[in-house]
Amino acid sequence: MPHKRAKRSVREKNTKDTGFNNAPSGYRIDREELPKGAMRILMGGQIQADYRDKKNKRKRDADDANEKEKADVGGNRKKTENSQLTAHKQLKIRPEERLKDYNRRIDNKMRKDINSTIKSHSSEKTAKQMNKKMQDEDAKRKEKAEKKAKTKSDKLEKKREEETVTAAGSQSDSDGETIQPPRDFAGAERVRLNDVAQAPPSLPRMNRQAKRFGVEDSNAGSRVGAPLMRQLELEKERARVISLYRAQKGKRLENWVSSKEEAEAQVE
Repeated sequence: MPHKRAKRSVREKNTKDTGFNNAPSGYRIDREELPKGAMRILMGGQIQADYRDKKNKRKRDADDANEKEKADVGGNRKKTENSQLTAHKQLKIRPEERLKDYNRRIDNKMRKDINSTIKSHSSEKTAKQMNKKMQDEDAKRKEKAEKKAKTKSDKLEKKREEETVTAAGSQSDSDGETIQPPRDFAGAERVRLNDVAQAPPSLPRMNRQAKRFGVEDSNAGSRVGAPLMRQLELEKERARVISLYRAQKGKRLENWVSSKEEAEAQVE
């Protein structure tokens, strides 16, 4: 690579070929090959001057093209094949024109057509939306009117039926009593609010019967209100059963004691 330093053997060979203490040649220091960074620093002024000239030339060309286009539009010249070819050529990139400037020029030239296309599309879309909205509103209005008319007719029919039933019910029989219209269902019992919740159940008759028969025990229960002879028979039967139970229990205890004594006697 030219910007790399040659190896030592090559340098020594070149030195040997050229020799020492040679006469000065026509070589100039400003023409010596330098690195790119150093060349930019030394030639910075010339590079900037060339860039400004190129930029000014590009700007003049763009101004001339715009003036020519304006003159063509102002003169109202007819579009011919030559003008179409010229317009087609104008859409191409020019010599020494940057891509950024080319895009800006094309955008400026096509902006009018783009705006007109967008406006036409948006106007069509808006018109469709407005048409659809109007159709929906008309359908809703029509449905609402039909529903209102149906409700009104139902009310009138119901009122007519009620008047017919009332007229039939207001008729009187031969005795002068009002004839009530027949019902298809039984009438519900009317119960006042909180009639049961605020008053616990009471048994006044049972209390009077218990006092009349003189029952004082707490487990009277089902015996309250029974005849007196029946109560006496129940008490006697209860006493008999208790005596039998006690006799059986005493006999069982005596048998157990006697068997235990016999077992102890056998052991002795």
